[in-house]
Amino acid sequence: MIHLKGIQTGILRCVVPEELSEKKILEEFEELTVSGKSLLEGSSVIMDLQGRSFGAALVAKIWKYFIEPTGCSVISWAVTDPETAAALQRMGMDVGDIDNRSRKERPSSRKGSKALLYTGTLRGGQKIMHEGDVIITGHVNVGSEISAWGHIVVLGKLKGLAHAGSKGDETASVSARSFESGQVRIGRKVGLIDKSSDIWGKAVVITVNGDEVLLTEWPAI
Repeated sequence: MIHLKGIQTGILRCVVPEELSEKKILEEFEELTVSGKSLLEGSSVIMDLQGRSFGAALVAKIWKYFIEPTGCSVISWAVTDPETAAALQRMGMDVGDIDNRSRKERPSSRKGSKALLYTGTLRGGQKIMHEGDVIITGHVNVGSEISAWGHIVVLGKLKGLAHAGSKGDETASVSARSFESGQVRIGRKVGLIDKSSDIWGKAVVITVNGDEVLLTEWPAI
């Protein structure tokens, strides 16, 4: 049986027993989206896959049936199978058991922190918080939020709230392939954007220069 356990405030460990079949894993994850949603929403999670071999297809299903619906943020994948670890790293995932690292070894700023790749779309009410850069491959819908110590890159539409440099770093940036949000934050600066703006709905890079929040067009590919 898949089970959750708290290891510190705001961080949960999700343990997936090796003996479970793929069908059973997905069934139990779907049950957790209901029974554990209040606990999981907004929490950081370590996915403990133990020694089982996980392919990219199963990882994608876990995102679809568990991670996206609950609104949690996976900060690490703990695995002992070397092929699974290598596959996850190729997908841009943070691999390693941070539960066993000392507090001193954990990053206190985005320097040295790995990027978080979220392969999906954030729905209203979902929130991602990460001590580094965040890359979203889908859309960020109205009512959802991304808070990153570093940069934020959205490869779809950014309609929700993005807060880059959330610990006060105003050298961070927000980039989106279609910017459709009324507000963006970088460090302690807040930019308010009206729908009538020439930049609305376009690919933009947002930075801070002095006291100004600047929106410039993302270079064409």
